[in-house]
Amino acid sequence: MGTFDSATALSLPLSTLMRMLSDHGATHIYAKNLAANDNSKNQIYCSGHLTDLSFLKPISVNPTPSASLKTKDPKRKVKFIAPLDFAWLTPEGGLVQAPNAKLIYYPQYPEVRLSGFLLGASGIQASQWMDRYARGTEEGRWLILGVREDKKVIAYLVTPESSLSTELNSAGFIDTSSVFNQIDAENSQGSRSSRELLIDALRSIYQRGFVPSQKLSTRTGLPEPYRAQNGGGYTLEALLGIPPNGDAVPDYLGWEVKQFGVTRFPCVSPKVTTLLTPEPDGGVYVESGLAHFMRLYGYPPVNGVLNRLNFGGIHVLNSICDKTGLELRFEGYDYAHNTISDSEGFVGLFDSNGCIAASWSFAKLLEHWQRKHAQAVYVPCLKVTDPQLGVGYQYGGEVELGVGTTFEKMLTGFTSSHIYYDPGINVKNLDTNQPKSKKRSQFRIKHQHLSSLYEQYSLVSLDS
Repeated sequence: MGTFDSATALSLPLSTLMRMLSDHGATHIYAKNLAANDNSKNQIYCSGHLTDLSFLKPISVNPTPSASLKTKDPKRKVKFIAPLDFAWLTPEGGLVQAPNAKLIYYPQYPEVRLSGFLLGASGIQASQWMDRYARGTEEGRWLILGVREDKKVIAYLVTPESSLSTELNSAGFIDTSSVFNQIDAENSQGSRSSRELLIDALRSIYQRGFVPSQKLSTRTGLPEPYRAQNGGGYTLEALLGIPPNGDAVPDYLGWEVKQFGVTRFPCVSPKVTTLLTPEPDGGVYVESGLAHFMRLYGYPPVNGVLNRLNFGGIHVLNSICDKTGLELRFEGYDYAHNTISDSEGFVGLFDSNGCIAASWSFAKLLEHWQRKHAQAVYVPCLKVTDPQLGVGYQYGGEVELGVGTTFEKMLTGFTSSHIYYDPGINVKNLDTNQPKSKKRSQFRIKHQHLSSLYEQYSLVSLDS
């Protein structure tokens, strides 16, 4: 049974715990030293923003309607629920599902808390360690989270008298979050900076010069030649040992890794960066379908191709796009305080009659933004053709580091006109029984404005 102060639990070594988590599929293991106030109402403080928890992958992000909440605190009327696939690891090695575990994000504080992790977890006896009137304020408690590739989170609770608590006090960590740190299995003593490790890895890649285009095989995990045009990102990921993963952005020790194409070094005219590519979840686009949307708001191509409609153009907040006649606007947003005032708010495209052509709920944008990381590195990439080695890439000696992005930073990006909607949608053979559509909804930002998305943004030379 899940009794974390049993004789088995008290004598369990860290190496065994990590092996047990690995046996259940955990590929990354994180630890938080629980504070005295990590107990009230079974909630644990996790971070100020969801982007600081990019290693956790919620099943979804859902708004909580303000009208359904009964609370004396008006700030808590705006919140978002992110359910987790969460289970407890018992000291004996079994798993007990916690069906009500979830992250709760309060944007007006802001803060993220872990809640419901004991509710319904039959067989887990840990309530006294989360009860502030029992032993829920004692020092020496730790929460360990093993994260699997399929989003499942496997948790273990360390109690103060256990040998685990003593080991963790001197264990090696890699600082990947402001609250949780990744346990460093290769370094049993002391902690290392993920920033230093990242810079060391990028310096090694920079010093290699030309690298043939490649991609890690999903079958063998080894690099193999890659001949498509978008090889710059895959090659960098392969050199960093990051396996291709369509569900999340490339991650190296908690850092989002992005390459951007340049025409020469030092960097000249880097292209715009696509931040998000979410499909709308409201408006005519969803309610009536793409074909009807295109007939209302699309336009013929300038080259005169028949039976085709396009939908594009740069849409900036609170401005009407000349190409489409639509205005991008926020609903449920407090401009004065740069925060969400309604959990069910959205950013939408409005026509001249006030009809919502397409919209993206804050919940959906938040779900996509959470996949980004609070820390990111942008690496310049030059495509090179070698007569003998073929197509390859060189990575620049100056990289850009951004630290501290938040959902509020993204919203401010809209209000400052740095972030804009730039779709590339079309429908061919529109008047036939087999119309062919291309969907590409994307929110973008110019490279020179990337710094506005972070608390800290710096240029780092790999020569030093």
